[in-house]
Amino acid sequence: MSKGKKGILGLLKSLVGGRGRGVSEKPKRITRLAGIIGGAFNIGAGGYLSQSDNLPFSVLEVYRRLRDNVPDLADAVWTWKKLCETGFNIGFDSGVSEADKDRVRRVIAELDDRVNGRDGGMVELLDILYASLFTYGSAGLEIVFEPEMSFIYDVVPVDVWTIRFVWEEDRWQAYQVHADGAVRLPAERFLYFALDRDGTNPYGRSILRSLPGVVRIQQRLMEDMARAMHNAGWARMHIQYKPEERASGESEEEYNQRMEAYLEELRNELSCLSVDQNLITFDNIDVNVVQGSQRFPAYYETQRAIEEQIITGTHLMPILLGRNYGTTETYGTVQYEIINRQVDAINLKIARGLERIYNLELSLAGINVKVRVIPKSNRSSEVLKQAYAEANRFNLLLKMFELGVLSKEELRSEMERSSLMRLNQR
Repeated sequence: MSKGKKGILGLLKSLVGGRGRGVSEKPKRITRLAGIIGGAFNIGAGGYLSQSDNLPFSVLEVYRRLRDNVPDLADAVWTWKKLCETGFNIGFDSGVSEADKDRVRRVIAELDDRVNGRDGGMVELLDILYASLFTYGSAGLEIVFEPEMSFIYDVVPVDVWTIRFVWEEDRWQAYQVHADGAVRLPAERFLYFALDRDGTNPYGRSILRSLPGVVRIQQRLMEDMARAMHNAGWARMHIQYKPEERASGESEEEYNQRMEAYLEELRNELSCLSVDQNLITFDNIDVNVVQGSQRFPAYYETQRAIEEQIITGTHLMPILLGRNYGTTETYGTVQYEIINRQVDAINLKIARGLERIYNLELSLAGINVKVRVIPKSNRSSEVLKQAYAEANRFNLLLKMFELGVLSKEELRSEMERSSLMRLNQR
């Protein structure tokens, strides 16, 4: 049970006087707990838990529209996906024979090819998962067994905007809603990954959640800037026609008609000019060129301020979107390290889900081996510096061993730990 649930149970015990009561009172405490949760959280229609801040679930589809139509947000989601797609290694406990390891790797490889088989296997499935995670703040997978339960037939993504949670049997139970009702998603076959969730609310939080207002300002600014720059960025001819004096005996109406005819003739002449032709007129016509030399630096400064809001709202750093406002190497390195902390945390969640899938498949195959899924490191840069630091570390360990500070067993342990770190970085 999570710390959040323990805290609620502790509060419940103090409210109902649970101290000193027997085991038979547990169902009553569970019932009261459901009531407390129903009051503490927003329970909407059908008894489904609402998102934090009581946001409607339709906002998830708005996030998708923003991702697909706003370049900065599309780039942010794409960047997060590629940062996390580092791959995974399979780890074994000590004592597993090489024959068993080979058999396990073969079963897992077959499963990776089988799931999502028509659309690229496990690699493409993880790409879909990451896209959902960074667009909606959550992702769901459902395990589909072969009819005789002899192996996992498929693992399919679940559209997270259809997922709702209900408090059942002392935990949040997931349902998939549709036009004709709702389908209960069995906990043993459903995997739900949440990003930046609240302590006791299972729904995730999208990295786009704080941005709709900023995006609206940005898109309006871009539209206004495009119209203004189009008007100011092109040279134009300004034709000034000086009307002749009205002839003697000419009525006002006749004079106006004659001037309009002259203007129409002049307009036709101008519209038929090629780029290498010149205009020849009497001296009652002035031709001036209005240069498109105006500049509006305020637009760029304003747009840059808006972009900075989007960058921070998506938890990215300027350098990852091609913008670096510092001049030192340390500035970019610190940004990249912060990003990698988040990548490691997310990939650990995904690794736990893959462990569940793989170990379930191994059990169905009759293989009594448990595997560990280890995310590979995202640190592909500065390889030379890492190798230099590792060499210095080995030399230091050897000197400590020669001086008697480390025993042979301690030296071997440190060497093995370094080897495991290198494996995780491949």
